[in-house]
Amino acid sequence: MVQAVSRDGLAVPVTAPPVFRSTELVAKLISAGSAACVAEAITLPMDCAKIKLQVEGGTLASTLRTIAATDGTRGFFRGLVPGLHRQLGFCTIRLGLYDTTKEFYMERTPLKEGLPLRFAAGISTAVAAVCVAQPTEVVKIRMQAAKAGTVRYSGTLSAYYKIAVTEGTRGLWSGLGPNVTRLSICNIGEVVTYDTVKSAILRRRWMEDAFPLHFFSGVCAGFVTTTLTSPVDVVKTRYVNSSPGEFRSPIQCAGILAREGGVKIFYKGTCRASSESQAGI
Repeated sequence: MVQAVSRDGLAVPVTAPPVFRSTELVAKLISAGSAACVAEAITLPMDCAKIKLQVEGGTLASTLRTIAATDGTRGFFRGLVPGLHRQLGFCTIRLGLYDTTKEFYMERTPLKEGLPLRFAAGISTAVAAVCVAQPTEVVKIRMQAAKAGTVRYSGTLSAYYKIAVTEGTRGLWSGLGPNVTRLSICNIGEVVTYDTVKSAILRRRWMEDAFPLHFFSGVCAGFVTTTLTSPVDVVKTRYVNSSPGEFRSPIQCAGILAREGGVKIFYKGTCRASSESQAGI
């Protein structure tokens, strides 16, 4: 409360204007995007191995040997630039807008604090992120999935241009459906699990709101997320990396994969994916 002086010399209470909420939102967006880019750079070698496993099969050891022998250290960082583009698009929106979306639903709908509200906010921000940033996902996967010793595109901008010219908008937004499904599940598994675990522990006063609690909540969120999203992630990778006309739909792609390798094919690269989720991707 601020006091002003009237013409009569009397102190008059004046309500201070509210803090500009957009400043907090911008800070959240920048923090989410920056943290995601750091995590992307650290975990990219694991991501490259995961993509190769999902597309070509084999074991982790053989995949790592092949990448090292054919492309050297550079092979483990394929897709770094589109990967950073992807994180700036996906995580800035789905993580940076999560709290704001929760507040919006609490103010404009009957939803109150609890799982339904978290599900609604998680799915909404996931759908928005995919609709905006799907081209970055397509370019990243295709650059990482290129056969050992080959270069599919001369660079990131060249990849965007070539896909746009040869396949049009449909190519740039290829795999939109599977990725909406995957990221919705991912947000529910990652953000909602993290939020729920942290809130439950704080409510019971088992831990303080500090790094150990955040780390433990992140590990729980990573495990749940990977378990839920791995099958969709495998289908998305194979579908996005396929040549035009190879699969009629993501469902047909999933059916073919199931016939080829059974249930276990949908959990290729699970350990790598779990590490990425726990790193905050």
